[in-house]
Amino acid sequence: MKMLQKTALLASVLLGSAFFFSCETVVEVPIPKHEPKLAVRYMLPDQPADELLYQLFPQYQPYVNHSQDIYSGSDLNGVLNAELTIKDAQGNVVETFKRSDGSGIGASDDGYYEPVSGFQAQPGQTYTFTVSSPDYPSVNSKVTMPLGVSGLQADFQQSDYYVEPAGNYATVKGRINVSLPDNGSENNYYLLYGVLLDQNGKAQGRDSFQEDRDENSGVQVGAEFQDIHFSPIHYGSVNPFDDKTFNGRTISFGRNANLFYGRADMPPTHLRIYVHSITEGAYKFLKSLKLYNENGNNPFAEQTRVIGNINNGYGFFGGFTSNYVDIPLPQ
Repeated sequence: MKMLQKTALLASVLLGSAFFFSCETVVEVPIPKHEPKLAVRYMLPDQPADELLYQLFPQYQPYVNHSQDIYSGSDLNGVLNAELTIKDAQGNVVETFKRSDGSGIGASDDGYYEPVSGFQAQPGQTYTFTVSSPDYPSVNSKVTMPLGVSGLQADFQQSDYYVEPAGNYATVKGRINVSLPDNGSENNYYLLYGVLLDQNGKAQGRDSFQEDRDENSGVQVGAEFQDIHFSPIHYGSVNPFDDKTFNGRTISFGRNANLFYGRADMPPTHLRIYVHSITEGAYKFLKSLKLYNENGNNPFAEQTRVIGNINNGYGFFGGFTSNYVDIPLPQ
């Protein structure tokens, strides 16, 4: 008898559930209309922008695009009619920009701009970046330029030199040792680069530097320095790091590296080690962008939000102070 009662109770529950689901209705929720906004990217330098700067770091060049609806299938082309300005703390315009059309420096694709006056930002000073366009609301952002590194040192110890049998190219293996003094009076954020240059101080596209991050390469990295790595020049996922583990100290670390010479008979003459001190906003944007790209194809990764600092728009405005050491290479 109890079994029958239980069976009847279960049947009534299932019947009620079936009735409930049969009454379910689909409600269409309207998607809010998207208001396109400007999306910008720019790293203000402490030096006049020249051909070498944007040749090595095209990602630092001013670039203007826009957002669009997630269901839009249109290509995201750069904004061609933007007006860009840099103002100092007193509100004076210290730099303006023009569209890059291939006749000047840097990239010339749609959306790229280049400075026209050769303005040189000063460490410790505050600047405001404003971008406007007739087609979008204006955007702006403000940065205070970081202080540079004083007393940077570096050397390269060559361990192997291989020349391709036909003599077309060569590969050099070695170890880079870097001594980085950190200013303890403020929080600091860095990017580290290696660049091969010829006797005229020019970077040849045929030559390249690459940190050797192979687990079997023999690199012994202390736990406090394990996040310090060289970033690739040109476009690529950069490796920003901060000074939380060595604030106010001079740190020394080494990295194995491979140098590729596109022509064995015309090798580069020196290796330049750059340390770029960058603003906190640039650090947060680049760090979160790196995580976003790394997690993009992982369905189990937590969603990553890219942290920008553009008011009323998207992207980031940063600043950097550059210091470098030139290391002569064996010829």
